[in-house]
Amino acid sequence: MIVDISAKPDVHRFAAASVTINGADCNTAAAVRAAESAYRFLPFLHPLRLTAGACCEGRRLYVRGAALWSTGVEMDALFGALVGAIASGSSELRDLAVEVKLKGLARGVTGCEGSGGTLARGEGLAASAYGEMEVRSCERVRDPTDKGHPIYAAQTAAALNVKRLCELVEGPCPAIRHFKIDIDVRGCLVTASAKVAARDLSPAPEAMFAVGVALLTIWDVIKKWEKDESGQYPGTRIRLIALL
Repeated sequence: MIVDISAKPDVHRFAAASVTINGADCNTAAAVRAAESAYRFLPFLHPLRLTAGACCEGRRLYVRGAALWSTGVEMDALFGALVGAIASGSSELRDLAVEVKLKGLARGVTGCEGSGGTLARGEGLAASAYGEMEVRSCERVRDPTDKGHPIYAAQTAAALNVKRLCELVEGPCPAIRHFKIDIDVRGCLVTASAKVAARDLSPAPEAMFAVGVALLTIWDVIKKWEKDESGQYPGTRIRLIALL
């Protein structure tokens, strides 16, 4: 499903997202690649010509995106930060959030010297991951919206994408043989738990990716209720995604 944006004008859009990682590397190359192709993974995004850049400052990975388009690019930047964190070898990422989003102002995107590398997978042929997201519009998560039902959309997006992380990160694709995701809402906290089993490689990165995709899909579905008067997201963040 793609929501109609034909009535919206094309204006300059800019967004910056960031996340704290605990990986040994900082894979900015994967972060940029993911931001530029986020529309292929998050179900409600539109194809657009996005210019992206990424940089690390200490343990914080920053992803920036800009476009002349009809919709914002904050979800693209968030997706880039998610994938960049996983590609950096993180077993835990914290405080995935939108730093700022701007509309109507042309702004260039800068990054730093990129790094890549092969994804670290670890041991074992089964993995579980858990995530938590804080939202403002708590009641919206359980009810259908104009984009669809947030939880059902998130479950579908996670199931479709759990096998696709290797399209964004260098390395082989594991042969997934089992996948399960559970999503719950406790007050204004959305939680997601994923279990993945594979036949040949450790699916630990895929488990984290599935949780991240699920939470970002919910964010995207309810985002118009998450914004404040200036269009920012002061109360929305994915505060944790971690391997169990």
